[in-house]
Amino acid sequence: MGIISNHLKKLTLVSLILSSTFTFTGGAGAEELSAPAITVQTSDSSTLPWMNASLTPEVRSGLLIDAMSLDQKIQQIAMKPVENTSLPGCGFSAQGRHVEGIPELAIPTLRMTNGPFGGGDCAVAPTSTGLTSALTVASSFDPAVSSAWGDIIGEETRASGHNVLLTPGINLGRVPNAGRNFEYFGEDPYLAGVMAVAQVNAVQAHGVQSVAKHFAANEQETSRSTMDTIVDDRTMHELYLLPFEMTIQEANLASVMCSYPHLNGVYACESSELLTDWLREDLGFKGYVMSDRGATHSTAPAIKAGLDLEFASPLWFTPKLIHEALDTGALTVADIDRQLDRRFTVMFKLGQFDDPINSLSPIDFATNGRRIQDIGEQGSVLLKNDHRALPLKAASLKSVALIGTPTFAGSAKFNSQGPSNVIVVTSPYTVTPEQGLNNALHALGSDASVTYNNASNIAEAAALAAKSDVAVVMVGDISREGVDRSSLALPVTDGVDQDALVAAVVAANPNTVVVLKNGGPVLLPWLDKVPAVLEAWYPGQEDGNIVANLLLGIINPSGKLPITFPTKEREAATATPAQWPGIDPDGAGPLPLTATYSEGLEMGYRWYDAHGIDPLFAFGHGLSYTDFKISNLDVTQRITDGTSPIQVSFLVKNTGDVAGAEVPQVYLGLPENAKQPPKRLVGFKKIWLAPGEEKQVTVTINPAATNHPLSIWNADTDAWTTLNGQYKVYVGNSSDNIALNDFFTVNDAIAITTLTGNGSVTPGESFSLNYGLKHLMKAVEQGVYAQDLTISFDPNDIEYIDAQPSDPTAVSIVDKKVTGPGEVRLILASLGSSKAIKTDGDILKLQLKAKSVAASSSTNVSIASAVLADGAGKEFQTEGSSHYIQIHIVNKSSLNMLIANA
Repeated sequence: MGIISNHLKKLTLVSLILSSTFTFTGGAGAEELSAPAITVQTSDSSTLPWMNASLTPEVRSGLLIDAMSLDQKIQQIAMKPVENTSLPGCGFSAQGRHVEGIPELAIPTLRMTNGPFGGGDCAVAPTSTGLTSALTVASSFDPAVSSAWGDIIGEETRASGHNVLLTPGINLGRVPNAGRNFEYFGEDPYLAGVMAVAQVNAVQAHGVQSVAKHFAANEQETSRSTMDTIVDDRTMHELYLLPFEMTIQEANLASVMCSYPHLNGVYACESSELLTDWLREDLGFKGYVMSDRGATHSTAPAIKAGLDLEFASPLWFTPKLIHEALDTGALTVADIDRQLDRRFTVMFKLGQFDDPINSLSPIDFATNGRRIQDIGEQGSVLLKNDHRALPLKAASLKSVALIGTPTFAGSAKFNSQGPSNVIVVTSPYTVTPEQGLNNALHALGSDASVTYNNASNIAEAAALAAKSDVAVVMVGDISREGVDRSSLALPVTDGVDQDALVAAVVAANPNTVVVLKNGGPVLLPWLDKVPAVLEAWYPGQEDGNIVANLLLGIINPSGKLPITFPTKEREAATATPAQWPGIDPDGAGPLPLTATYSEGLEMGYRWYDAHGIDPLFAFGHGLSYTDFKISNLDVTQRITDGTSPIQVSFLVKNTGDVAGAEVPQVYLGLPENAKQPPKRLVGFKKIWLAPGEEKQVTVTINPAATNHPLSIWNADTDAWTTLNGQYKVYVGNSSDNIALNDFFTVNDAIAITTLTGNGSVTPGESFSLNYGLKHLMKAVEQGVYAQDLTISFDPNDIEYIDAQPSDPTAVSIVDKKVTGPGEVRLILASLGSSKAIKTDGDILKLQLKAKSVAASSSTNVSIASAVLADGAGKEFQTEGSSHYIQIHIVNKSSLNMLIANA
C-alpha cells in the first residue's frame, strides 16, 4: 500500500463524507485556507481514485503515489524546460521553472513565476502590473496593504498560466548593502512575519502556491553560492527563522526554497539540521522544499536531509543518479514517495488537481493599477520635513524643476531585475515623474510648469533649479540579485555623480526636495542642506502618480522605515569584514568566504539600542503632514504567569489640521537575565484620524502567538522559554521615539497568597486574619480543588486558636494540625466542581491571639508554604513565603499590621 496505507489508518467514516471544501490547516492561529471556487475537471474516480474530491488531500496523495511507476516518480522530483503545449499562448521558456504534468494520471503541470520581477515559464512574459518593492509594502506597517499586494500578484500569477509563485522573500535586512533588500520586508522578524503571513494568505486564496525564500540565513549576495554562514542556534530561532515560523503556522505555507550558502559548514539544501530538525520539527512545516536554482549539491544526502524538488534542469535528481542511489541503498523508494507526498498534498489542498490552469485569463489592469498606487502611497516614508517644506503649495507655484537621471527622474522606477539586470516586467502602462507632477498639479487647479532636466550637465541642472520656485531632485540606487552594493553612497548612474548633483541643486535653490528611489539604506552627505526628503523605494508602474500625490499633499505620507539607515559605511552587523562580506578563515583563499553573525541578537535597531548610538534614521521612523499625540498608557495583567494575553491600551490623537495615519509601535524589554537587546517589536497598528480626532488603540501581546513575544530560545532544551521577571512595555512612533512606558511582571507561580486583617489589638486580645489568593493564574484551568498550606509565627508572641472557611458552603477544612511550635498545617478542599476557586478572594479566617508582653515587640505571621491542586490532581506551588504580616504591639494597647510583598 505504501504512502496510502499510512493515511488510510487515519481515515474515519466522517472524513469520507462528500465535501467540496479543502481546508489547509496549520498551527495555532492559522487561518483556514480553502481552495477557490472551482469547476472540477472531469476524471473517472473509479479509474483514478485520487480524483475523488470527497477524500482528504492526504489520502488522495497516497492513492496517486501508489499508482505511479518509479520512472514517473523520478520525473516529478526535478524541474525541466518543456514546451507548454497544454497552455495556448505560453510557449517554451529555457528558464526551466516547470514540472511537466502526467495527463494519464491527471497530474497537472507546474509552472512557476519569479514574483513581481519578471521571469516565468512562458516564452514571452505576459503583461502584468508593475508592482512596488516589498520594502514599500513593509513600510506601510499595515498587513492589509501586504494582503492587497498579495491579492494582485496571486490573481495575475494564475491569470498568466502559472500556479507557483516564488515569493515572498523573508530574509532579514541584516546588511544594508545587501542586493536583495528590496525583495524583503526589512530587519525586524516580527514585522517581516506579519507582512509575509498576510501576503501568503492572499496569494494562496487564488489556488496558487506561495514559496517562501531563501531558507535560511541568506542575508547577502556576495559569494552566496559558495560562502559559509556561521550563526548560533538561538540567534537563528529568535531572528532568522522566526518570520518563516510565523508564515508556516499562520498562512499554511505551501513551499520553502532552501538557499545557496552553507549554514554552519553544511550546504543549506542538504542540511538535515536546517530542513528537518529546524524546519519540520521546530517550525512545524508540512509542505515541500525546493532548492534555489543550482543550490542542489548532491543526490541522496540532499533527499535524506529533506529536499523535495530540484530547481531547475536537474543535475543531481536525474534518473541515472536516482537509480544508482536506489541500487546502492543510499535511497529507498519510500524516500521518493515522501518527497512527492509533501508536494501532492499541498496541490490537492489548493485545488490544483481539480482545477488545473489550461488557459490565460484577462486581467483588470486599471483596477490593479489604482490598487498598486495606493500601496505605493502608503509605503512611502517622509524622512525629513524641516519648516514644513512639504507639501508643496500648488496654489503659489509657478515653476517646478524636475531633476535627475533618466533612471530615476525620467521614467518609472521598477524593482531591479534579476542577476542579469535585463529581465523586465511587461507592464500595461507606466507613469513617469513628469507625468505624475502634471497630473497632480492639474488636479489641484494649478497651471505651474514642470521642466525636466536629465542631470547630464550638473551646472545646467543647477541653473534650472535656481530660476524655479522649487526643485525636485530624484536619486536612487540599483539594487539587484547576485551582487551587494559595495558602498552605501548613491552610485554614479547614467554617468552622473548623484551626491554632487544634489549638493549643486540645493546650493542653487534652498527650496529643494529630494526623492529617494532605492532598494535599501543609503548615506546622505547633503542631508543637513536639504529641507525635505521623501523615501519612495521602487514605486513600479505608478511611480509618477505616487510621488507627486505625496509631494503635493493630495496624499498624506504615513509610511515607517522597516530598516535602519546607518550613519556610516560600516557599523552594526557590517562593522567588520568578518561579519560582511566574510573572510577566508584558513588563509588558503580565495573562496569560500565565511561570514559570522557575531553580533548575535544585536541586529538592526537592536544594535543601536544596545550601544546607545543614534542612526541616521531609525527603524519605525516616518513623518506626516500632521501631528499626533500618544497618551494614557494602560497595561492589563500587571502580574501574569506568562500564558495570559497582555492588553496594551493607549490613546492616539491627531493634533494637527489635516487627516492622516499614525503607526503606534509597541516594544517589549525582557528581564535582564534574558540577555537580550533593550527591546523588541511585539505589536503595531496603523490608525487613521481626522483633524482633532482621538481613538483608543489596543495592542494584544499574546504569549502563545507565533512570534513568541515573551520568550527566548533555549538551545539546551530546544524550546521556547518564558522567564520570570519584569517586562518593560514601550509605546512610541519609532524605535528611537518612545512616548510612554510601563511594565508587567511574569511569575509562573499559580497564585500569590494574601493575609489581611485588623489594624490593632491589645495584649491578650484575640484577632482574625483573612487568608486568600490573588492573581490566580489560568494554568489551573479547572479551578483550585485542594490546598495544603502551612502557617508560621513566633510562638512567643502569637497563639494559634482556630481556622474557619470564609464560605462554609464552598470550602471545607479537611485537616488542621499544629505541627510544631509556631507552625500550623491546614488542608482545604472545595465542595464540588461548581465550588472550585476560580477567582481572587478570601478563603479562610484564621483566629489568633496576641500574647501578653512586657514591652513593645513586633512579629511575623506568614504563609510558609502553599500548594494548590486542580481537579485533575496536578499540583502548583504558590509564592506563599514571600507575603507576610508584621504585627507591632505597643504598651499592651495596640497592634499594627502592615501587609507587604517581598
